[in-house]
Amino acid sequence: MIKINSRIISIIISLFFLFVPLLGEKKSIKELPPKFKKWLKEEVIYIITPKEKDVFLQLETDRERVLFIEAFWKHRDPTPGTPWNEYKTEHYRRIAYANQRLGVGSPKPGWRTDRGRIYIILGEPMQRDSYTTQRELRDTEIWFYQDMTKYGLPPAFNLVFYRKGMAADFELYSPNNDGPIAFFIQTPSIDPTDYISAYESLMEMNSAIAAVSLSLIPGETSLVSYRPSLASEVLLQNINFVPQKEIKDLYAKKFLKYKSIVEVEYSINYIGSDYLIQTIKDDSGVFFVHYLITPERFSVGQYENNYYSRFILNGNVTDLEGKVIYQFEKEYSLNLDEDKIKSIAQIPFQINDMFPLIPGSYIFSLLIKNTVSKEFSSFEETISIPERITRPEISSLLLCYSTKEMKSAQTIMRPFQTGQKLLFSQPKNIFISSEKMTIYFQLYGLSEELIKTGKLKYSFIKGDETIKSFSRNITEYSDSTNILEEISLSEIPAANYTLKVSIQDQSSRDLAFQSDNFAVSPVTGIPRPFIQSKALPSSNDALNDFRIGTQLFNKGKFEQASIDFEKALSKSPGEMDFAIHLAKTYIVLERYKDVESILNPFLGEENIRYEVYFYLGKSAQARRDFKKAIPHFRDAISHFGLNIYILNALGECYFNLNNIQEAKTAWEKSLEIIPDQPQIQRKLASIREKK
Repeated sequence: MIKINSRIISIIISLFFLFVPLLGEKKSIKELPPKFKKWLKEEVIYIITPKEKDVFLQLETDRERVLFIEAFWKHRDPTPGTPWNEYKTEHYRRIAYANQRLGVGSPKPGWRTDRGRIYIILGEPMQRDSYTTQRELRDTEIWFYQDMTKYGLPPAFNLVFYRKGMAADFELYSPNNDGPIAFFIQTPSIDPTDYISAYESLMEMNSAIAAVSLSLIPGETSLVSYRPSLASEVLLQNINFVPQKEIKDLYAKKFLKYKSIVEVEYSINYIGSDYLIQTIKDDSGVFFVHYLITPERFSVGQYENNYYSRFILNGNVTDLEGKVIYQFEKEYSLNLDEDKIKSIAQIPFQINDMFPLIPGSYIFSLLIKNTVSKEFSSFEETISIPERITRPEISSLLLCYSTKEMKSAQTIMRPFQTGQKLLFSQPKNIFISSEKMTIYFQLYGLSEELIKTGKLKYSFIKGDETIKSFSRNITEYSDSTNILEEISLSEIPAANYTLKVSIQDQSSRDLAFQSDNFAVSPVTGIPRPFIQSKALPSSNDALNDFRIGTQLFNKGKFEQASIDFEKALSKSPGEMDFAIHLAKTYIVLERYKDVESILNPFLGEENIRYEVYFYLGKSAQARRDFKKAIPHFRDAISHFGLNIYILNALGECYFNLNNIQEAKTAWEKSLEIIPDQPQIQRKLASIREKK
């Protein structure tokens, strides 16, 4: 049988540090081992983003750096899932070409020259013209590129390189900084700012070079005025940012944050995701956090004609000082047949979930892992749950593309459910004109008078213009707390909008408002997600009392926590976990006799837990009933093995009974497990001195 004495402690420790970012100090490039210094300074110098570089310099071990480099290339792979990474292969081919062909005659390696840098970033030009035999003009090359608008570059453009001396490198030409006169070997007796004369002289010698001397962009209008092109200067600057437009480097930040948390096989496989969070107050007065997450990829495994996937969700709620208030782990397993896989192949995959949360301001973090593909994603968001609402307030808006009426009363709750309606939303709030949009929100702090005389105003705003608005009396809604308003989008043209909802008094004065953005798309259809969710027991269920009690305990509100733990245990008297948490709370509150009354019934249980013995022992010890405490501690050791907490408490009990030898034995055994315990060391030293 496996012992679990150390498991309990290790779980507590691992949960406490689950979401703590372990960030290393940023190193200088000089401090890196040679192979990683070469990778950063030579191999990827032109394509690594500032964020990626910053993260790489914070990594602490060579193992982390190797994993990061693997992630770096993986996130640039145009065909993930295949054994080849075409981007990486092409990048190193460009470096090799630059070193072999573009550094000839230069004291620098090819990758460090201007031509090498451009070649590595942009690749092979569509056309390359070389002018190296004209006696009066400097050696010049003109490279022509097109079809790079996705990187923010012009549809077509030239890049010009010229050599200032026989042994000099080819330098990248700037019409604005260099000007046409730079191409002449012997500077003609022309004012350098006289671009017209310089251009005309250059035209007589080489019309191709003259054509690019004032603008690198074909047909650019600055040629008419014979002035250097500012648009060309923007082009030259934007080239440096091309690699950054190719990559979403959020993965680097996530790699750094989770490198010590997620398993090695996950760490290189960060994928993006969209998410949405809505807090909804239940009829019982408890707030629930409803959230959804949509990973950018839904990967499945296959066995014969069956497809499967498994997601692990680790949630963490901390207060604004970083103290853990609530944590959870949930699993979603999917088994799909071939027909189902085909039907959902082109639609997003979405997980909807929920949990109760006590009043306060928090940071909610979610880590989601796909155990089949070893991919992970995450989000982090600030959440505020109001404690007392004394004035009119409106919750955030939830914009829904569909709703569903539940058939009968349920004893369970589902994510994004209000009353008997299920609400369906997606993070980006995109709709089509043939749909109806349902707006959901809650009203808080309304007086009876305001409910009778107040109204809600809905305004649809495009830019600075309100294109549609209307009002509804609050009395028009059957529920003055949970508001559902259905809007037809047929008369709203395709565009981006802001929806503003205001609570107004009878004088049409705004008392509170909320707004959210949405878009009406011109397309005829939008793929709606394949949703997975799990139901929770009703808010009056013992499990929810227990969860709220746990949060209150972690927040230091022990009296309130005891009330919710007592509720949970009264509803489920045989639930050992509820009793253990209540006992722990009673010990904090110094209600030691109550610990015995709730834990003694579990002493005969076959699957008794370590904490039952431990808290019974601690309560007896606190009452200085050391003879009663010792058997509980010894039972804990016999069932679950040694740990320092029991050994130290046992030693204390023996010491107070003047059984010095047994106290010495317990404390010495504790120091064998963890030597660095100054307090125990001092106690043993005092015993030896008395001898």
